[in-house]
Amino acid sequence: MKAFKWVLCLLLILAVASVAFAQKKTTLVYLSKWSEGEVTQKIIDDTIEAWIKDNPSVNVEREWAGRGVNAKLMAMIQAGTPPDFYDEDPKVIEESIGKAGQALDLLPYLKKVKAYQSDKAVIDTFSKGFFNMITFRGQVNCLPIQQYLTSFWYDKTLWKTLGMGKTPDTWAQFLDSCAKIKGQNLAPIVMDGGVNFYNMYYFSHLADRYEGMNALLTAIYDKDGSDWDKPGFLKAQKNVKELRDKGYFIKGFEGYQFPAGQIDWAQRQGVFLLIHSYMPIEVKDAKPDDFVFGSFPFPSVPGGKGQQYQLTSVFGGVGILKATKNPDLAFDLLKRMVAKDVQQRFAEEALNVPVIMDVPLPDIFSDLAAIMKKQTGTFTDYSGGPGQFEPEYAQKIMYPLNQDVLFGKLSPEDFVKQVKAKSIEYWKSKK
Repeated sequence: MKAFKWVLCLLLILAVASVAFAQKKTTLVYLSKWSEGEVTQKIIDDTIEAWIKDNPSVNVEREWAGRGVNAKLMAMIQAGTPPDFYDEDPKVIEESIGKAGQALDLLPYLKKVKAYQSDKAVIDTFSKGFFNMITFRGQVNCLPIQQYLTSFWYDKTLWKTLGMGKTPDTWAQFLDSCAKIKGQNLAPIVMDGGVNFYNMYYFSHLADRYEGMNALLTAIYDKDGSDWDKPGFLKAQKNVKELRDKGYFIKGFEGYQFPAGQIDWAQRQGVFLLIHSYMPIEVKDAKPDDFVFGSFPFPSVPGGKGQQYQLTSVFGGVGILKATKNPDLAFDLLKRMVAKDVQQRFAEEALNVPVIMDVPLPDIFSDLAAIMKKQTGTFTDYSGGPGQFEPEYAQKIMYPLNQDVLFGKLSPEDFVKQVKAKSIEYWKSKK
């Protein structure tokens, strides 16, 4: 009987101990913009699971909030239960928790922590100067885990059928290509005119080709509006008007609702599509079997300060909130997202461009890989996904005025006059 009581007491002690151990298990909360079932979500989820196996004392709760992630974040912060991780675009992270002082500065971690299964610091697995684009007030608020580069896309099979030669390097050559394509009763350029930020791409690229990298961004934030007097902005909109006047855009593009334009493009209703590198995965089920993806950088312009191999880029990244109780542990998980094997999965399965060096691209990106080897710089994308630049300015001033030029409702000269006047008025109201 005594032996039985002794065993019972021992079991109770062990039970209490196991409960206490379970209670000590650390929990991290990962809030993501991805929805369950998306390719990227699956890769992130698998990466977290693999990390948990190496860190069994840690539990990672995952909130797949989808595109409503920003509202979810604000609700969690207001409820006093902020997540440890916030998965969003770097500029959006800056506009929300960055400016509010709620983001952990990752720069010290990037410099001192070794990359997963590497002797290099995490920052040294990225190309030189990579983080310059997402450094705000000397602080890095997020670690990019995906990137999307913008270029012209075309179908090599169709290109050959049309008897076209080398892809254009200059704006004059681009116009010549458009003329030859139109002469064969095919639309040279396809675009989804119902997406206001897609409608920015021609003007924004031309503006930064004429005036130099990020010149347009500088003009947007210029409080006295004087930057808008630079001749390149007028030239850029004149080039956009020329494309319209010559009928180089696909007929009826103004009324296209996404993804109608890129579907028509994939089905060979037009030749050129200026868009990010996420496009191939979006049209994979719409294209013919003999469709072969090709790409080339936005052409150079005469006398331009910008260069042909300066590319625009959009990132997807993850920030750590300053409120986290386990910053070192959180960064250890975060760095796993940029491990070589994970980046390889992003490239092969999600068709993303890897953010770190020395990760081979799939065959579908063979042209893009060649472009990247010649890349001389990266400038701001103006896609406006909330926060690529001043959100209110984008929606109230830039997008409407630019679209009026594109749709033939406003002259380039009036665009410059109005954008300058409205910029001055806008920034005065923000004082």
